[in-house]
Amino acid sequence: MSEMYKAPVILMMHGDDFRFDMIEEWHQQHDNFLPVFDEINKGSRVEIKFGTFTDYFNDLEKWYSENKESQPATVSGDFFPYMCALGDYWTGYYTTRPFFKRQGRLLHSLIRNSDIMLSILRQHLKKRKIDENVKRLEEARRSLSLFQHHDAITGTSKVSVMDNYSELLHSSIVSTKIVLENLTKSDIDTYPRIHDGVEIQQIIDMEKGSEVKEIKIFNSLLFTITDVFGIRINNREVIVSIDGKTIEAQIEPFFLKGKPDTESFTLLFRATVQPLSMFKVRIQKGDSGGKTKVAKLASKDASIWELRANWNVESPSGADLETDYLKVSIDSTTGSLQSVSLNDKSTFDCQQTWHNYREAGGGAYLMRLHTNPREVTDYQWLKVTGPLRQSIYQKSVNVLQRTSINNVQGLSGQEVDISMLIDITKEKNTELMTRFSTKWQKPITFTDSVGMQLLKRDYYKLPVQNNYYPMPTAAVLQNGKQRLSIVSNVEHGARFLENGSVEINIDRILNQDDGKGLGYGADSIPIDMKPVDMKFKLIFDRLEKEDDMGSHYSTHTFHAQQAVQTKSLIDLLIKLGVKRVQKTDLSGVTPTGELVNVEYLSDVEIKLFDFLTLVLHR
Repeated sequence: MSEMYKAPVILMMHGDDFRFDMIEEWHQQHDNFLPVFDEINKGSRVEIKFGTFTDYFNDLEKWYSENKESQPATVSGDFFPYMCALGDYWTGYYTTRPFFKRQGRLLHSLIRNSDIMLSILRQHLKKRKIDENVKRLEEARRSLSLFQHHDAITGTSKVSVMDNYSELLHSSIVSTKIVLENLTKSDIDTYPRIHDGVEIQQIIDMEKGSEVKEIKIFNSLLFTITDVFGIRINNREVIVSIDGKTIEAQIEPFFLKGKPDTESFTLLFRATVQPLSMFKVRIQKGDSGGKTKVAKLASKDASIWELRANWNVESPSGADLETDYLKVSIDSTTGSLQSVSLNDKSTFDCQQTWHNYREAGGGAYLMRLHTNPREVTDYQWLKVTGPLRQSIYQKSVNVLQRTSINNVQGLSGQEVDISMLIDITKEKNTELMTRFSTKWQKPITFTDSVGMQLLKRDYYKLPVQNNYYPMPTAAVLQNGKQRLSIVSNVEHGARFLENGSVEINIDRILNQDDGKGLGYGADSIPIDMKPVDMKFKLIFDRLEKEDDMGSHYSTHTFHAQQAVQTKSLIDLLIKLGVKRVQKTDLSGVTPTGELVNVEYLSDVEIKLFDFLTLVLHR
């Protein structure tokens, strides 16, 4: 073992995941080892003792300080994919049970929004109200922290345990929803009604009289967003206005549990919301004078979509989508994405296909693929076009997907949005994948590390499961001056192929144990799949183009990654266009000291702000 260590200080771990679960074993192991240690220590070659990580690193640092000619090696990146002593690659859990992974991500988002809202409004609230909301958020954070356990977020617990995690997460989602509703004096639009159900948008009732409904949009980001927003209503004849001025809107079908709802519709409108602020849009029943337009629908077989008499479905003349800022080429047979052309005439090939690996032999932890993937081609598609958004819906046995582009200026209008409802509950030993093929030969490829930085990933001529990497939020391919980023709101596993493709594991159901700890039995086999909603965003970068300095640095664009990975906090503040900073106390509201010009700061001074909030002034 000493040959594995450069320094003469060795740390040996004793035990495994299933040891030391009773106090008797602690005493047995400790008392039995002491005589062995005493015998070894009688010699002069080795000193052995029980110790902590602190003891180990203190001794290690002492040795290196005394032997300056020998310095420890450094490692960059991570250690994925992990292979255990038996030669198994643990790459299945990146994707296992995505429904629960999505629950954790949703709760995290709600907590963040609640924290920001509470900080903004704190000075206007009574102490009792603050304490009440802080307590709810504290309990929600505890539930989210509990879900970070290595058998929770990974989806590798027993069925009953995962169900308990789900109940805790849902209870905290509802509690955090109450916090936001109390602070904004509004109802939250979208949330899961039951702990094992997907998020559902509530209906805004426009049938009763001409009462004006006020829609509030909160932007929790640090930059201005211009986007197309959608709500669910039950009347087509509506007027949408901002600051008393009627604006353009679009009516299209609302899909519920994979089918168009006959009682409600989606209302789309365009809005610009300033950073960390609330924006109000008013909706009223009435004649909009042509401002609210009904989307056009086209399909080769309207009966498949069960639209009934609510909609007029035409025969399609083509499947492509196009706005003033983007053109998307769509396969007219399957409705699948083929390529994207930006308004500067540059084109990105990003053909999407779906694949099933049948007869998979893995389990909650492992991927064990014994057959070649079978491409899914039996899709029906529906085209929905209007002035604000154009979409293609695809439907197959396991997937309902909407691929959309927004007719809006800015980054939102230069991206492709993909929403999926995945249901593999009736499958057996199946891994469902989607691929995006760029036709680039051996591009540089990355996945992210918990959304903070990108790590380079390589392809090896090894079995499929050995090439999978964790994709917490993004997979990126880069070729020359073009870059494609695929961003998701759910954790996945992903692998890159030599032909310029990325394969993303969407969902998996395995009907046996893989021998890594769950065991056999009805409560152990991970077949408790649930339908899950997930979203992707495709972002297209042209690296030769200069970015508008200080804008959109919290997105997944190339320049955003450059900004957040800068080595100097001062550099980052300058890139963000920050002129001055204000220290505050822990509340994030009460200033401490004077405003300080960024140009007079040093990194050393910035570090003195530990545990304090910096208010940035542009």
